Amino acid sequence: MKSEKKSLGDIARLLGGTVIGDPAAELNRAASPAGALAGDICAVWEVRDLEKIQGGVHILASPDAFVSRSGLTGISVKDPRAAFPVLLSLFQPVRKGRGVHPSAVISPGAVVSPDAWIGPLCVVEDGAVIGEGVRLRANVFVGEGCVLGAGTVVEPGAVLLEKVRTGKDCLIHGGAVLGCDGFGILPAAEGNGPVKIPQLGGVVLGDEVEIGACTTVDRGTLDDTVVGSFTKVDDHAHIAHNAVIGKNCIVVAMTGIAGSAVLEDNVIMAARSGVKDHARIGRGATVAANAGAIKDVPPGAVVSGFPARDHRENFRVQAAQQRLPELLLRVRKLEQAVFSPDESRPEKKKNGDGK
Repeated sequence: MKSEKKSLGDIARLLGGTVIGDPAAELNRAASPAGALAGDICAVWEVRDLEKIQGGVHILASPDAFVSRSGLTGISVKDPRAAFPVLLSLFQPVRKGRGVHPSAVISPGAVVSPDAWIGPLCVVEDGAVIGEGVRLRANVFVGEGCVLGAGTVVEPGAVLLEKVRTGKDCLIHGGAVLGCDGFGILPAAEGNGPVKIPQLGGVVLGDEVEIGACTTVDRGTLDDTVVGSFTKVDDHAHIAHNAVIGKNCIVVAMTGIAGSAVLEDNVIMAARSGVKDHARIGRGATVAANAGAIKDVPPGAVVSGFPARDHRENFRVQAAQQRLPELLLRVRKLEQAVFSPDESRPEKKKNGDGK
């Protein structure tokens, strides 16, 4: 697993940038401004980071950065922040290999592309389809009827139960569980315990969906739980049965999406936020960290707090709460000025004989 060295000219062509310096100069790695050594390249979009650049370090920066300090070499691009992910991807190690590890267990009824890699201790059950270029790195379980789209990578320890289907180039991190039973329970009735509702649906991921480590996505009761293309889900999140998440959404760590909730396209759920069952979060809306959406959120809105309300309104509420001790003291002083001592102290209650 190696990443080949690239020249400034090679990377400039891929980024659509302009070389400042020798196009044939080879680059060792991508690095941070503080940790870069001679022969490395680092992306810079903050002027103060230029002070950290040592001699021999190349930069990916805007034309203005090169003008501001003489002697800099690297690649000039209009928006270095936008080019940064592409730069890192060029130095990402490439895992090669195809075939099936001797310790893997593949059902005779499974279909595995000859270009796929099934790593050590993986299990692929009957009816599963493993597409071209798929990588099951190690100790991955793929259940009956699963379909993994071309280029999908499943990291060690992930579990894909029955009827999980992914699009192309998905990434499922270690410890994630997809397709487990949705939590459908009828509460206990008199004389009976809670009743489990069978879950017959599946899980569908679009193209280039990322599911974080230790995240769970439950299968639907009858219909599928859906995560739209290009959506990124962080670690330790939960997506309940029959939830529908649109395209280009970002779901940050420890977020909970309750059953049958709908997130339209381009929604951001910040850390430890949540959505009530059957609620709808409109296109482009943001639910701030620790917020709980217990009703529909309009498209484009930014909400925070619990229950979630308009972010600016919630700020005013929080500011008012901060003033409560001061306000209580003022009320106490007003009571003492207006009422008699007994009347101004409501904690002194009269006893049963009126005293």
